[in-house]
Amino acid sequence: MSLQTPHDHKTMHYSISGLSVQTNPDRMIEVKHNLHKLSGVEVHIADPSGKMVVTVEEQPGERTMVDTMTQISQVAGVISTALVYTHQE
Repeated sequence: MSLQTPHDHKTMHYSISGLSVQTNPDRMIEVKHNLHKLSGVEVHIADPSGKMVVTVEEQPGERTMVDTMTQISQVAGVISTALVYTHQE
Protein backbone atom coordinates (compact mmCIF):
# COMPACT_ATOMS: atom_id res chain seq x y z
CA MET A 1 0.00 0.00 0.00
CA SER A 2 1.56 3.30 -1.07
CA LEU A 3 0.35 6.55 0.33
CA GLN A 4 0.89 10.06 -0.96
CA THR A 5 0.55 13.18 1.13
CA PRO A 6 -1.41 16.11 -0.27
CA HIS A 7 1.62 18.36 0.31
CA ASP A 8 4.13 16.42 -1.70
CA HIS A 9 4.11 13.61 -4.18
CA LYS A 10 6.61 11.37 -2.46
CA THR A 11 5.41 7.82 -1.95
CA MET A 12 5.45 6.67 1.67
CA HIS A 13 5.41 3.07 2.82
CA TYR A 14 4.14 1.09 5.80
CA SER A 15 6.72 -1.39 7.13
CA ILE A 16 6.58 -4.30 9.55
CA SER A 17 9.42 -6.49 10.76
CA GLY A 18 9.43 -9.70 12.77
CA LEU A 19 12.20 -10.33 15.27
CA SER A 20 13.36 -13.23 17.36
CA VAL A 21 14.53 -11.85 20.70
CA GLN A 22 16.44 -13.99 23.20
CA THR A 23 16.35 -12.73 26.77
CA ASN A 24 17.77 -13.83 30.08
CA PRO A 25 14.89 -16.02 31.35
CA ASP A 26 15.17 -14.45 34.81
CA ARG A 27 14.54 -10.99 33.29
CA MET A 28 11.96 -11.90 30.66
CA ILE A 29 9.00 -10.22 32.40
CA GLU A 30 11.03 -7.02 32.86
CA VAL A 31 12.16 -7.10 29.22
CA LYS A 32 8.60 -7.67 27.99
CA HIS A 33 7.38 -4.71 30.04
CA ASN A 34 10.16 -2.46 28.67
CA LEU A 35 9.54 -3.52 25.07
CA HIS A 36 5.87 -2.57 25.35
CA LYS A 37 7.01 0.98 26.16
CA LEU A 38 8.63 1.32 22.72
CA SER A 39 6.49 2.83 19.97
CA GLY A 40 5.38 0.32 17.34
CA VAL A 41 6.66 -2.71 19.27
CA GLU A 42 4.49 -5.69 20.18
CA VAL A 43 5.50 -8.92 21.92
CA HIS A 44 3.42 -11.77 20.51
CA ILE A 45 4.89 -14.83 22.21
CA ALA A 46 7.25 -15.28 25.14
CA ASP A 47 8.26 -18.69 26.46
CA PRO A 48 9.93 -19.67 29.75
CA SER A 49 13.32 -20.16 28.07
CA GLY A 50 13.41 -16.40 27.35
CA LYS A 51 12.58 -16.55 23.64
CA MET A 52 10.21 -13.89 22.27
CA VAL A 53 8.53 -13.21 18.95
CA VAL A 54 8.32 -9.44 18.48
CA THR A 55 7.03 -7.20 15.70
CA VAL A 56 8.06 -3.64 14.96
CA GLU A 57 5.70 -1.48 12.90
CA GLU A 58 6.75 1.68 11.12
CA GLN A 59 3.99 4.03 9.99
CA PRO A 60 4.08 5.80 6.62
CA GLY A 61 6.60 8.62 6.62
CA GLU A 62 8.52 7.33 9.64
CA ARG A 63 12.15 6.26 9.43
CA THR A 64 12.44 4.58 12.82
CA MET A 65 12.76 0.84 12.10
CA VAL A 66 16.53 0.53 12.53
CA ASP A 67 16.54 2.80 15.57
CA THR A 68 13.77 0.78 17.22
CA MET A 69 15.56 -2.51 16.56
CA THR A 70 18.71 -1.01 18.08
CA GLN A 71 16.72 0.11 21.15
CA ILE A 72 15.36 -3.43 21.54
CA SER A 73 18.86 -4.92 21.49
CA GLN A 74 19.96 -2.43 24.18
CA VAL A 75 17.17 -3.25 26.66
CA ALA A 76 18.65 -4.70 29.85
CA GLY A 77 18.17 -8.48 29.83
CA VAL A 78 18.17 -8.86 26.04
CA ILE A 79 20.88 -11.30 24.94
CA SER A 80 20.33 -11.21 21.18
CA THR A 81 17.97 -9.86 18.54
CA ALA A 82 17.60 -11.39 15.06
CA LEU A 83 15.64 -9.97 12.15
CA VAL A 84 13.50 -12.81 10.80
CA TYR A 85 11.08 -11.08 8.44
CA THR A 86 10.43 -7.66 6.95
CA HIS A 87 7.67 -6.41 4.68
CA GLN A 88 6.90 -3.04 3.14
CA GLU A 89 3.76 -1.87 1.38
